Amino acid sequence: MPALPENNLPLISVVVPVYGCAAALPELHQRLTTTLDSFAGSYQLILVNDHSPDNSWAQIAAFAATDPQVLGLNLSRNFGQHAAITAGLDRATGEWVVVMDCDLQDLPEEIPRLYAHAQSEGLDVVFGRRADRQDSAAKQRGGQAFHRLLAWLGGPHQDPATGNFGIFHRRVVAALGQLRETTRAFPLQVRWLGFRQGALDVQHAARTHGQSSYRVGQLVRLAVAVVLAYSDKPLRLLVKLGAGIVLAAVLGGIGLASWLCTGPSGTSAWLGAVLVSVWLLGGLILAGLGLVGLYVSRTFDGVKDRPLYVVREDTNTDLSK
Repeated sequence: MPALPENNLPLISVVVPVYGCAAALPELHQRLTTTLDSFAGSYQLILVNDHSPDNSWAQIAAFAATDPQVLGLNLSRNFGQHAAITAGLDRATGEWVVVMDCDLQDLPEEIPRLYAHAQSEGLDVVFGRRADRQDSAAKQRGGQAFHRLLAWLGGPHQDPATGNFGIFHRRVVAALGQLRETTRAFPLQVRWLGFRQGALDVQHAARTHGQSSYRVGQLVRLAVAVVLAYSDKPLRLLVKLGAGIVLAAVLGGIGLASWLCTGPSGTSAWLGAVLVSVWLLGGLILAGLGLVGLYVSRTFDGVKDRPLYVVREDTNTDLSK
């Protein structure tokens, strides 16, 4: 068993965002407590209910009533998985913090291996790499395409085989707490922080409880939000596109003038060229303004300085009273 921290704080805190997987929670709690009792000794389980439509909160409250290691947070509405992770990290007190999903695709039994790898390699961050990912082919291809696009647009590099599952030293969690931008992307933010990072191949289980809450539309919106938050390359590409169009217009104008001087006369050719140019440039201007508007809207959201999440109640203090 690892030595306990000298400051009497838990050795391990486990943060689990909860949404739509009430059926998995009893097994998740049992497997986590079995693993951590035999391994860590001192630990903390933080279950964050992201306004799940099922009875997840009732189960979390029941766990906390009988298990002093459990802290439950009930958010006032659905703020999203990454905001829920932030809520849990803000309450984590362990020397090491594990982040994992609630659907048991991330195996609690892999936590000791992640900790041992961090200790043996002197790492501050160890992501669980899903070497044999048990997701649908469509979901895997979508994730790979997104990460390739993000890398091409200049965003932080992220291995498609890694997700939120991993173990993180307290100093990393403290640094992450200083990043309060509204667009949350937990693994990308950890990558941006630096520190000594690594990955360990872990087992990945097939989903047996519930369904993923992410739909195609949500994934597209998330991808757009992350790209806008982590890269300005779309704006630079727009500038290059505009310069290319100007060059093409100049060359095209010279060519058209030469053709009209030696070819048929009349205004029809000129009129057609003007109409095409107006429609093309008008469309590009509108697209460019829309792209700039998206960046401005992100700035607008940021300057509001609203909280990333709102806790309605927790299992220590009922904030609804």
